[in-house]
Amino acid sequence: MSARTAQAALTLLHLGLALTLGLTTLGAAALQSDSQQPMLIEADKVEVDEAKSTSLYLGQVQVDQGTTRLLANQVTVHHRGDHSIKYIIARGEPASYQQLMDGDKHEQMLAFAKRMDYDADRDELVLTGDALVIQGTDRVASERIVWDRAKNRMQAGGTSRAKIAVTPKDKPSAPGTTAPAAPKTPAPATKRGP
Repeated sequence: MSARTAQAALTLLHLGLALTLGLTTLGAAALQSDSQQPMLIEADKVEVDEAKSTSLYLGQVQVDQGTTRLLANQVTVHHRGDHSIKYIIARGEPASYQQLMDGDKHEQMLAFAKRMDYDADRDELVLTGDALVIQGTDRVASERIVWDRAKNRMQAGGTSRAKIAVTPKDKPSAPGTTAPAAPKTPAPATKRGP
């Protein structure tokens, strides 16, 4: 998983969750325009408790903002007095998060886990329970994935081994050089007469 994938997951949750709600190769970040887009939230049921500064969204929860989307069975948001986000918990089977990333390719970042916790004070996203983060052809799968955005660090592990797949990127040819010729493939054998 690239750091930009984990960063995208965090940014998406942060932006999408700012409502109520990167693998190891750093580079692209979430689309900057997403935070300027309206946020739309749908759920079967909503409970707001101003005294406890919490909002609870239940049943087929969908949060959209720009290119970001969070899908979960339940989303709990803890706010501060000024309604800014303090902590968010999304639960699902699995909960999923997706966002288009900035950059030349505008790759999509996807994250899945049974539980996603975002701590705004620590700027940290924790994916727990069959956690998976995918960006392009890179991916990280683990029981638990922690992305510390403030320190630009990602950790994966838990009760089972972390599994990481990183696809090398094609390097552009230097000016004035050509790519090596593809190896010749022998022609298939043909049956000859007796």
